Amino acid sequence: MASFKDNAEKELLTALPESGEEVRAFLSAAAKQGGYLHMVGRRRNLVFGLSSYEECLAVVRLLRVLYPSEFEISASRIKTGSKKGNTEFSVAVPTGYAAQAVEDLCLAEGGVPGFVKRSRTAAESYLKGLFLVCGSVYVPSTEGDAEKREGYHFEFALDGGEYAAEVAELLAALGVQAKLSERGALTLVYIKDKEEILSALAALGLSESVLKLKSIIDERETANSINRVTICEAANLDKTYAAASRKLMEIGAIEESVGLDSLTPALRDTANARLEYPQASLSELAEILGVSKSCLNHRLRKLAEIARENGFDAEE
Repeated sequence: MASFKDNAEKELLTALPESGEEVRAFLSAAAKQGGYLHMVGRRRNLVFGLSSYEECLAVVRLLRVLYPSEFEISASRIKTGSKKGNTEFSVAVPTGYAAQAVEDLCLAEGGVPGFVKRSRTAAESYLKGLFLVCGSVYVPSTEGDAEKREGYHFEFALDGGEYAAEVAELLAALGVQAKLSERGALTLVYIKDKEEILSALAALGLSESVLKLKSIIDERETANSINRVTICEAANLDKTYAAASRKLMEIGAIEESVGLDSLTPALRDTANARLEYPQASLSELAEILGVSKSCLNHRLRKLAEIARENGFDAEE
């Protein structure tokens, strides 16, 4: 079964930008974090490294908005590292357009391009491009999930702390608050608050993922509420049974020491009722005896005093 992350990544491919500036923003982010220049002799290609053939087709479609050319899609096996054996994909911008693409996508600039910061739609498209190549989102795992995860988590895994800080500022400009942390050589721009994650997914235009996450949150909060009620009820029952057991021990001590016949009729009736209905609550026991709850409490306290006077140790 596809994970929430898989479905979000799949939805992203259906929410691609269309206009020239938004396309530039998307490709700029994807190239900055997932691209590199490949040079052989006098040939220079701008290459986008991607995770799937579907992602390659999406990038090619966007590149064709800017450059009327054919683009090569390649696939190869990863030979080293944690992803050894997996297939990696790439899209190459041909030599004739590579230099222009580097300029158009502002890849020579150190951080987030200025045109992205000046436009909300460009900023949203830029974040989409980042999510394509280095973004992740996870929700608490359920039974049957291959990968076990606790809590909610959204992140971009980026090269460079200064650049990560700019991406966090870009999110803040869209009303999404993120934090920074280090993971090896990478800097994470991450979110753990579920409401902020909803805002981040909305900024990416992932409406289906927003609705799905809302459903997951509602289901878990309902389940947690039921669990809390169940725990409280169980704790209250434990207290009820513990109190009833204490009274039974006190009545037993009175019976062994001076006998129940030594009690007043009211106390004797109370003791016998407690013995006959050991699991009844105080309200239920008061109803059985036909007295008020406060009256019953007074009688039970009096029985406890008599038990202590006749050697019952309350600390036993």
